[in-house]
Amino acid sequence: MKTLLGITVLVLFTSASIGQALNAPVYDTEGFFIGASLLGAAWSLEDSDTESGGGLGLRVGYNFNQNFGAFIELDGSSISPDVGDSYGLGHFDIGVQWIFRSVENRFRPFVRGSYLGMSAQDDNFEINGAGFGLGLGGLFFLSEKLALDVNYTHSWISISEVKIGSVTFDADGDATTGRFFLGLAYHF
Repeated sequence: MKTLLGITVLVLFTSASIGQALNAPVYDTEGFFIGASLLGAAWSLEDSDTESGGGLGLRVGYNFNQNFGAFIELDGSSISPDVGDSYGLGHFDIGVQWIFRSVENRFRPFVRGSYLGMSAQDDNFEINGAGFGLGLGGLFFLSEKLALDVNYTHSWISISEVKIGSVTFDADGDATTGRFFLGLAYHF
């Protein structure tokens, strides 16, 4: 009788464990995704003060599997310098990302790398350049498809053109930007 009771308890415990594993949520990142973020941005030209402001970002992409994908991102910020009027700072990134950990984990850290274009402008001037960005962050899944996306991207940019009024100059300078994103990402 004790043996039968022991086998019954073992079967019930094993069945419950397997059932829980089968019903565990899967935080799936494979396929298309879209994200929107609030962002804080800062930038500086070589040997100049850092200026910062806030804005919005939009990212779309495709993950080829649970860990590797590609994306495009567009963001814009209103920069408020200590002296002078506010102006716009925009980035357009094309990049790849590597997402760590398995689909059973609610928190999935990632790294991103991108090639990007940058423009700072107002009614009187425009500064354009291109460079590379490197980002770190994490997805914290709120449901099986929707995640809180928190990340930071640092960019190294080579300034190629400056436009003042209607006159355009070739330029040879460097700039850096830092962008902190807080948003949501939905994986289809």
